[in-house]
Amino acid sequence: MASPAVAGVAAVIRSQFPKLSASQVKHIIMDSGLTTMARVNVGGGADTKPFQEITTSGKMANLYNALIMASKM
Repeated sequence: MASPAVAGVAAVIRSQFPKLSASQVKHIIMDSGLTTMARVNVGGGADTKPFQEITTSGKMANLYNALIMASKM
């Protein structure tokens, strides 16, 4: 369910800063996320992997940080 959440973050950023390009919004979301040392169940079994290994950025989207970063662009 991360996709709808990240789409919502992108929508809020674009609504507040309409002059930002899609590429800029993507970079803001990727760079402003929160890192975690959590381990995540993979495949429904007992196998777990670090969050950083199963995600592209290794971070969780964070709207507050994204808006702060967008305001500085």
